[in-house]
Amino acid sequence: MIFKKSYSFIILPHHGEHGKSVFFHSWWLNAILLVTVASVGISGFFIARHYLFHYKLKTAFEPTFKENKILRTERKSYDHVKDSLASDISSLQRQLRKERSNYLASVGNLARQVDNLRKLAVKVKIQAGFKTANIVEEGEAAGGPESPISLGRYDLNLPIETAQLETRVSPDIFQQIEELKKIDGYLETKECLLSATPELAPLFGKMTSTFGIRRWRRSGHSENHYGLDIAVPRGTPVSAPAEGVVTIRSRVGDYGNLVELDHGTGYTTRFGHLSRFNVEIGDRVIKGQVIGYVGSTGRSTGPHLHYEVRMNGTPVDPIGYMGDLGE
Repeated sequence: MIFKKSYSFIILPHHGEHGKSVFFHSWWLNAILLVTVASVGISGFFIARHYLFHYKLKTAFEPTFKENKILRTERKSYDHVKDSLASDISSLQRQLRKERSNYLASVGNLARQVDNLRKLAVKVKIQAGFKTANIVEEGEAAGGPESPISLGRYDLNLPIETAQLETRVSPDIFQQIEELKKIDGYLETKECLLSATPELAPLFGKMTSTFGIRRWRRSGHSENHYGLDIAVPRGTPVSAPAEGVVTIRSRVGDYGNLVELDHGTGYTTRFGHLSRFNVEIGDRVIKGQVIGYVGSTGRSTGPHLHYEVRMNGTPVDPIGYMGDLGE
């Protein structure tokens, strides 16, 4: 015992009145000191535990934070390139339409001039006394090949084909348009992959069990745990971590009420122990949409969410797909 003696404290007023004495027994003082030390120790323990848990969580999420930051920067760059390419494609299409219109107008004008020349030739023949009907009379000199003969590269006997002219009009423009369409398709595919990859935490709470081997303290039994257990109050909304389609919405053994999403990129996610559903089989959900509410159905010791991420059917640690805690 630190305080072995009892103490009295005398309180004296300033106005000369009689003072008051307060007596403290030694075991009172020791009890107060013990409670104070215990409170400080317990508070320090929980504060240290809180900061240690926060540090471990931040360290575990650090690679994901960096990857998400890189992906966001890359996506902004792709969006900028996509907008620029769309503008270039639109400009090239306008230029192509203008050139095609000009060439078609030139071809039409040429056809009208040829027709006028033919009419003029008939008129001259009539005035000069030539025959206008192409009939060879007996004894008249006539000849020539029975079918058209190509002279050099082009056959002058064939009619003018606008399609042949169009294929020779700036072929590099068509090639550029095809390349730009391929790039645009790649960017759209990249954007679809990003939107369908789990990167959003379904909810935030206390993680009571992590991915991998876990042991039950009471029974000492060890088992494989294929997801994360996140303890939150019953009825907490559960959000979809990415775009996907609902493939399971029913009660399934130890999972209890289970929702499974197929994200179409090899990824599937599972959400177990729900109290109730907010989706139907076949529904297409978007990132952040509420798909159900936390409960304690199935093999559960209390309200929590069992969250799994699977890649081509193989469970992976969901901690790498929980997004940025700062958002």
